[in-house]
Amino acid sequence: MSLRSFTHMAQRHSPLQLAVDLGAAVLDTSITLWWRWPIFLAAGIASRDSAELNRMVSEKVAAATFGTVAAQTETMRIASRAITGKKTRHAATAVVAAAMKPALRTVKVNAKRLGKKRKSRRK
Repeated sequence: MSLRSFTHMAQRHSPLQLAVDLGAAVLDTSITLWWRWPIFLAAGIASRDSAELNRMVSEKVAAATFGTVAAQTETMRIASRAITGKKTRHAATAVVAAAMKPALRTVKVNAKRLGKKRKSRRK
């Protein structure tokens, strides 16, 4: 991910837009958990799908890292605007939106990928 994408990570989010994004993430998260539930259960047993288990962990670490960097970048952008006397509306929402965007994107992609993977196995 390029530095430019971090600086433009949080579009001007209002609290309402953040709530809408979180609502969509609930649906994507439930789809992802539905497809991964057997993998979670098998994690206690000798895992036959260790590649997917490793992918789950690495995706979460990557999303958390990208989210942390994006939140720090957004905070610095807001601070630099404050130093120059410019106000930022919904500053807290912008930081939260920037921090959550990588995780929301990962959840959405996983929901699509796991649904396709499961359907292709049934054929």
